[in-house]
Amino acid sequence: MTDVRITDRRPAGHRRVPLLAEHQLDHYPEFRDFLRDAFGLREDPFGPPGLLDVDGRCYELTFAGYSGRPFPAGVRVAALVDGLEPLDEAQVDRDLWAILRWLVAGVGGDWTVEALDTTGRIYRIPGLS
Repeated sequence: MTDVRITDRRPAGHRRVPLLAEHQLDHYPEFRDFLRDAFGLREDPFGPPGLLDVDGRCYELTFAGYSGRPFPAGVRVAALVDGLEPLDEAQVDRDLWAILRWLVAGVGGDWTVEALDTTGRIYRIPGLS
């Protein structure tokens, strides 16, 4: 099982590689609320981006606000890759899937990791292991 956890340790000497963007968090307010609570966005919406450690690899979550919509209205995920090393696309796919599982498990309620896994298998999403 992949370990996903929030961290405040930004690795030095890493570059950002954009991976995923979701501009419509308000479709499912439960996801926005989970991200607000997990990253303390209610208390400090202008703080630094959120960081996730996925088995020692770091990912940055940048939260976006859009006029007239509750914050955060969107989120962007980037890998923090060591120096000029190439991006390991297969590993990133597995890590993104782990981040989605972490998010769905955190939201809970009608959202289940089992349903996410089933959807991934149906659509043959890369990185689903």
